Amino acid sequence: MILKPIAVAAGLLCTGCYYGAMQGARTLGEDNLVFSGNLMMPAFFSSSDRQEAEESREDYLETWPNASFMMGATDNIDLGFTAMAYGIGPMVKYAFTPGSSDNAISLLAGINYVIPMQVVMPHGSLAAGHMVGDRLEVYGAADGGYGPDLANIPDDGSGGHDWDEVDNTFFSDLRAGCVYTIQPEGGTRHYGAFVPAAIVFEFAFPLDLSRNMIIAGLGVMY
Repeated sequence: MILKPIAVAAGLLCTGCYYGAMQGARTLGEDNLVFSGNLMMPAFFSSSDRQEAEESREDYLETWPNASFMMGATDNIDLGFTAMAYGIGPMVKYAFTPGSSDNAISLLAGINYVIPMQVVMPHGSLAAGHMVGDRLEVYGAADGGYGPDLANIPDDGSGGHDWDEVDNTFFSDLRAGCVYTIQPEGGTRHYGAFVPAAIVFEFAFPLDLSRNMIIAGLGVMY
């Protein structure tokens, strides 16, 4: 009875696409841990674009969840894994700036194993951020990678996906967002164990789709 909901949850977390990392530019710091759960919500700039994309199933994205786990291996290096884009895989983040600085520049790199196709999808991101006060980080980033074209998955004729016909493509996006820390790591937990340590808001702008779109992301960190 327990295995079925776990399998369903795992399947949901492995769906979706590759736009938006839902991470700021700062690293966690040595020995700090964080689990992130996120919801990505694509929105077209016009209703006609949405209708055309939905009917043709070309460059069409639906709302999807993703999740990640990160650990601070050193003050400047985070290690972890992410479940997204029909797959799961490791990632590493390196900060070029010290954690004590209000400004941060970092490089994120990862490789996802796309489960239905049994192929790997390398991806990376360069981010810059700035602390506004003690708890709010605002950031911007550029992402890119190469892998299956998950915005254009052909139908197999019975309502499923024809993974054998999915092409590979280069993908890229620009994103901007903020991370607000509610309960600092190591500090007193004023709001209880169920209140997240931080919340994330992010907007990603895909650069390789035929229609203008923005992807809004909402996330919580524990």
